[in-house]
Amino acid sequence: MKFKQTIAIGVTALAGWSVAAQAQSIAAAGVSVGVTVYGPQGNEVGQVERIDGDIVTINTGKNAAALGGASFAQGAKGPVIGYTKAQLDDAIEAANQQAKAKLDAALVAGNALRGADGVGVGTIKTVNEDGTIVIEGSSQTFSLNRDLFSADDSGPMLRITSQQLQEALAKSAAAAPAAPAS
Repeated sequence: MKFKQTIAIGVTALAGWSVAAQAQSIAAAGVSVGVTVYGPQGNEVGQVERIDGDIVTINTGKNAAALGGASFAQGAKGPVIGYTKAQLDDAIEAANQQAKAKLDAALVAGNALRGADGVGVGTIKTVNEDGTIVIEGSSQTFSLNRDLFSADDSGPMLRITSQQLQEALAKSAAAAPAAPAS
């Protein structure tokens, strides 16, 4: 099974541009969901999969990349970016490898863990070979799949906020079958 990996690369924001101006820029370049995007030599790079404000996600068939709206210009065939398909796939894969290496270095027993909002949620207790990470929280121990984690220069963090984690743990506890009576 081929997994599509999404990573934000080349996201740029021009100072002073309003969201409306950025949306007009994207529209002026002919960017809309489903449209084919071309490279600098006119070769197909991929399809526009999604537009979120000034972020345009292009699917190359192998990877998906989130690019800033300023990355697009209008070309003879349609929207153009400064990457060929091979260059974009290579850039995405290199960024994914760097992110994986950073995450591997951060997912170590004893490291503090925080939510996407920066709030501490516990400490990494163990990293299992099956891809689950056991977390020692302030009131309970729980495990999460590795795909819920990322890392930055401050260390490991969840891709969800501490509030979202607490809500998910509460739902999980409520859905768990009651322990048999002794």
